[in-house]
Amino acid sequence: MEMKLNFLRSFKMAMIAAICALALVSCDDDDNDDNIPGSDFNRTAMLESVGTDLIVPNFESLQASVNSLSEATNDFIENTDEQNLATLRSEWVKAVRDHQHCSAFGFGPGELLLGPYATVLGVFPVNASQVEANILNPNFDLPNSFNRDIRGFFTVEYLIYRNDLTDAEIVASFDQNRKDYLLLIVNELKTSFDSIVAEWNGGYLQEFISNDGTSAGSSISLFYNAFVKDYENLKNFKVELPAGLTAGQPTADGSLVEAYYSGISAELIKEHFENSKDIWFGRSPSGMDIIGFEEYLENVMGGPALIETTKAAIIDIDEAILNLPEGPLSENVNSPEVEVLRDELQANTSNFKSSMSSLLGISITFNSGDGD
Repeated sequence: MEMKLNFLRSFKMAMIAAICALALVSCDDDDNDDNIPGSDFNRTAMLESVGTDLIVPNFESLQASVNSLSEATNDFIENTDEQNLATLRSEWVKAVRDHQHCSAFGFGPGELLLGPYATVLGVFPVNASQVEANILNPNFDLPNSFNRDIRGFFTVEYLIYRNDLTDAEIVASFDQNRKDYLLLIVNELKTSFDSIVAEWNGGYLQEFISNDGTSAGSSISLFYNAFVKDYENLKNFKVELPAGLTAGQPTADGSLVEAYYSGISAELIKEHFENSKDIWFGRSPSGMDIIGFEEYLENVMGGPALIETTKAAIIDIDEAILNLPEGPLSENVNSPEVEVLRDELQANTSNFKSSMSSLLGISITFNSGDGD
């Protein structure tokens, strides 16, 4: 009996040891990324490259242009005339162009209280009637407002362009309440981008570089998902929606374009797609080669074929943008050239999204109605 008990004890201990050994092997397998596509690719180097040479410089350019916009706003408020209005508009155009080169970076410091910064400070169309109500409301409190369509770049645009008024009438409309509201909106822009740049330079860049896995929450996952989502926003909201091409949409509506009042919608579409290309190819603002998703794809099975397919699609999109009708896009949303651009953007969606996600082993973490 005692021999039997000793045998059972020995067998039990052996089984426990075996289970522990298997658990250790399993843990090692979980930590080993040999099975991750492109496991030989240096993701840390890519993150350092895009963080140091693309994201931070683009945000610093946007911060500088927003600070110039703030200075021009103060000058306009102090001396409200048509000359200072023209200067204010020029500074706004510079800032909103720079915004196109940062809208894909709405994670980390770019994630504001109400969401990714571009979905808070880059919302269009503006709710003009609510803006006018806010201007007349002495108790309006912007920091505690959850409305996104009464703030940001395109609220500034509405206030300083107003396509229903002459420049002289716009200047005359700026009573103290209107000046106060303009200053409130611009100050929020300035505070936001000063903070975003300070956080990137104050430690987040190193955190971004070191978090080099591929799972949800990793820097590659955050960066990739923000890139794809930003591309879909270009297609869905800047082209498809105003053109009346969204499923179930009854008709086109030119008032839904980005930059409706200034009329620079087509220019901003081009700037937006330039940043998408900079991310994918790997290019700094100065045109220097950096490590982008193209280089990542070169290191995975099937990647080179997808690279060639994507390059061809990018050429088609560039041509479609170039062929957009002259004049304000709001007046041409029914044109066949706009539909061609939507179709080319849609055709490339699967290259940037489902195909890249599959080949790189990076999950799509946002909901999308595109079905790609």
